Amino acid sequence: MLIRRQQWAIAIASLITIVVVSGLWIANNLALRAELERARMASQIGPVGAAQMRARIFEFLAQPSPAARERWYESHRALGTLLAPALMDGTPGEPIIAGLRARHAELPALFEALAADRLREVAGSAPTPELLDAQRLASVHFMDVTQQVAGETLRLLDLSQARLEGLHADQERLIGGLILALALVIGLELFLVHRRILKPLQELHEGARAIETGHYEHRLGMDGKDEIAELGAQFDHMADALGETLQALHQQRSQLEVANRELESFSYSVSHDLRAPLRGIGGWAQALEEDHGGTLPAEAQEYLARIRGECARMNLLIEDLLQLARVTRGDPVFEWLELDLLAREVAERVRESWPGRDIEFAIAPGLRVWGDRSLLGIALANLFDNACKFTARVPRAHIELGLRELVDAPGGRSLQQYFVRDNGAGFDMKHAARLFVPFQRMHSQREFPGTGIGLAIVQRIIQRHGGTLEAEASPGEGACFRFTLPLLPGPPAPPPNGTPT
Repeated sequence: MLIRRQQWAIAIASLITIVVVSGLWIANNLALRAELERARMASQIGPVGAAQMRARIFEFLAQPSPAARERWYESHRALGTLLAPALMDGTPGEPIIAGLRARHAELPALFEALAADRLREVAGSAPTPELLDAQRLASVHFMDVTQQVAGETLRLLDLSQARLEGLHADQERLIGGLILALALVIGLELFLVHRRILKPLQELHEGARAIETGHYEHRLGMDGKDEIAELGAQFDHMADALGETLQALHQQRSQLEVANRELESFSYSVSHDLRAPLRGIGGWAQALEEDHGGTLPAEAQEYLARIRGECARMNLLIEDLLQLARVTRGDPVFEWLELDLLAREVAERVRESWPGRDIEFAIAPGLRVWGDRSLLGIALANLFDNACKFTARVPRAHIELGLRELVDAPGGRSLQQYFVRDNGAGFDMKHAARLFVPFQRMHSQREFPGTGIGLAIVQRIIQRHGGTLEAEASPGEGACFRFTLPLLPGPPAPPPNGTPT
């Protein structure tokens, strides 16, 4: 859980950083908006407070009238409206606004003094030196006040501009700080991912490759208490268990090799020590029949014939047992085979072993397999011989070797299933479980003689090729034996040979 806690800590730190910077950003934006309002206010005070009111006073002095007087007061009220908001309160511009408000309050009195003097002059009063001096002083004072308004307005604009520039600079610093904080968080995350995740995962990958290539002594030895360190410890534990298992397998292999050698010794004993007395029994029975057969009663002669027949059957049983032992020993030699050509050779030999029979073999062309020639030859010989035996009671035996495409449901792969079908006696499928068990037979010895080992040999051979063997039959309707030969690792398949049917 350590990596998860670290991830949560980084996520929370990132969230806090984003929240703080976002708060500062929002505060800066609010201050920027307020300062923009102050700048807009300052930019409007100048034209209204200085230029417009100055223009209105000159308009009135040029042509005094109630309308001109009212227009001046409209400009004065507009300036008062601009100075009324408390936007500058608590800012460096507050004293300037206070001064502008004071000047604004002085302007009506100055205007009235100038207006009175100008109205007397228009009414025809002779200007006296005192009146002219008073008019001049009022004009100068009015111009001075409006000039002060213009100057303070410019100061207010400069102050707002400076504050705007400062706020923009703060905004840029906030952006830079946010980028730096995010860069630090991302860098810390990358460091954590590399140090705590990617590097240990690379070590796990290399360890797995080492185990895969046979270096079973390889261990990771990871330190730490995080999830990947625990996974590394489990990997080392698995490697230890694998080493112990391999050691046990080596011991079992040694024991199996000993057992195989004992089996070979037993096979040798069967093929020599047991067959020698068996041949002796058969030979003495034959000698007794030849030398004293004429003097023996018919029942004794029948007994001698049975002794010789059982000896022959026992000899055949020993041959089948030895063949069953041979097909389970040694490593198969795989190669690309023309199974149809091999089947034709086997079919000819099997046909010769059943003289006087009308047997037809139908072998499909172009059958290619990756397998052991000798083992597959034995399998075909047993299947063909089995079919010949159980078609003994039909006038014309028909034995077919063919191929059909299957889809392997678990893997979705296309498989080739071969079959050997006959038109013989068949069997009841409820006894199919005993079909490939040695010495188990579907029919009596009197009906169809045999040892009951041939199909067990076929199954062992197909299993050694990684395939499966199954049977389907009905009594009196023949039997069909199907087997698969999966494509084991080997070279690409050669092109078809176009063997005709």
